[in-house]
Amino acid sequence: MKSKINQNKSQVYKPNYLPLALDDLKEIIKYIAHKLEAPRAAENLIFKIDKEIKKISENPFRCRIYTSTENLKYEYRVLHVNNYSIFYVIDKQKIEIHRVIYSKRDIPQILVDNDTKTD
Repeated sequence: MKSKINQNKSQVYKPNYLPLALDDLKEIIKYIAHKLEAPRAAENLIFKIDKEIKKISENPFRCRIYTSTENLKYEYRVLHVNNYSIFYVIDKQKIEIHRVIYSKRDIPQILVDNDTKTD
């Protein structure tokens, strides 16, 4: 018989991509595959993002809390994959992926704008 401690360790949080995050991914893939003419790189990036999301679904608290000078509506955690920052929120037994942003963009402003769009 499994103890409660072992059951908690095997708890998996269900990832849920919000529509804006899916739009981010579509734009990123389109840019890499068509504009940069690197469809293999686009495919590899999606594979790597998926792999990392699976890892955080097993331990969502492993990524740091994103700190901002702005007051944000959510307590975002940030996962870095290649040149992209994935912002997610832990909500009960699920992980809500809010945004996937190229790391050299104006992330604080994008997240402030994101918070106003989700009201």
